Amino acid sequence: MTVNTAKPRLNICITCRASADANGATDSRETDQPRERDGKLLYDALSHEMATRTDPASFDIVPVECLSNCKSGCSVALSAAGKWGYVYGNLTIKDHAADILKLAEAYAHTETGLVAWRERPETVRRNVIARIPPIGV
Repeated sequence: MTVNTAKPRLNICITCRASADANGATDSRETDQPRERDGKLLYDALSHEMATRTDPASFDIVPVECLSNCKSGCSVALSAAGKWGYVYGNLTIKDHAADILKLAEAYAHTETGLVAWRERPETVRRNVIARIPPIGV
C-alpha cells in the first residue's frame, strides 16, 4: 500500500476579482487605471505571511487560474488526498486573510478534512460555497 505524503493544499484563485472595490467598481474597466486582480493580491499577501513564519507550514499555498466561482468574489479551495475538499468565496485580504491561514491549518490537521463548525474561524464560517467528497474513501 502506498501512503500519500503530499501536504494539503490551499489553492488560491489568482484571476478572481472582488465582488466590488471600495469605490463600488466591480471591473478595472470602470476605473481610470487597470489594477491587479484581487485574487493575485490575496495570494501574494498569504504567501508573504507564510514566508515570514518560523514554523514549517502544514499545507502548501498554490496559485490557480479560475475556480469558476466568479460571481462570489475571491475564492480559495482546500484539498488533500483522501479528504473532503472545500471551496470558499467572497473573501478579501482585509477581512479574511489571517483567518484563511487559520482555516487551512485546521484543515491540514484533520484526518478527513472535516473541520468542526466551532473550530472554523468565525469570519469564514459562512463563506463555504461547496464541499467535495474525497475520491476512493
